[in-house]
Amino acid sequence: MVALVVLGLLVLLPDCASACSCRGGVPFLVLARWADSSAVFSGEVLDVEEGPPRRMFGTSVSSFRVTLRVSEVWKGPRRETLEVSTPSGGASCGYPFKEGQEYLVYAYGKEEPFKVDLCSETKQLSKASVHQRVLGDGQTPVGEPLPDTSGGAAGLGAVGLATVAAVRGRRKAVGAE
Repeated sequence: MVALVVLGLLVLLPDCASACSCRGGVPFLVLARWADSSAVFSGEVLDVEEGPPRRMFGTSVSSFRVTLRVSEVWKGPRRETLEVSTPSGGASCGYPFKEGQEYLVYAYGKEEPFKVDLCSETKQLSKASVHQRVLGDGQTPVGEPLPDTSGGAAGLGAVGLATVAAVRGRRKAVGAE
């Protein structure tokens, strides 16, 4: 009987000891993660340094500030480098970025440094081929935020500006004849 209790504790203890939980461990679909993220991009880690403490669940946890050289952008700022923040401990769901490695990053937050954790679907680029196929081709970084493609007023504004530019260009071409 004691052997069964000890065996049961050995099997259950690792799960109980882990403080990081991604809401039941059910993986999110790639497109759902894309929709939930403020920024989705791939890039190489240039620097990992100690960052300011982050507030999580009403407590302060230490963090790392990670600078990445961006190679492709699916959502968010199209800058050549972006900074993200992640908790420094695995128990607080910090993502283990390593300098020189390339990642597909799903980040959240309103501004830099964006936030990343183990539950954000961020992964090494070499292990993200399925995600990349679903996301399709990204855009190259140039420094401007990606346009709003939600179909809202901003999308209509862009169509309106393109129409005005096309009409003006047509008038100039007709006047030059």
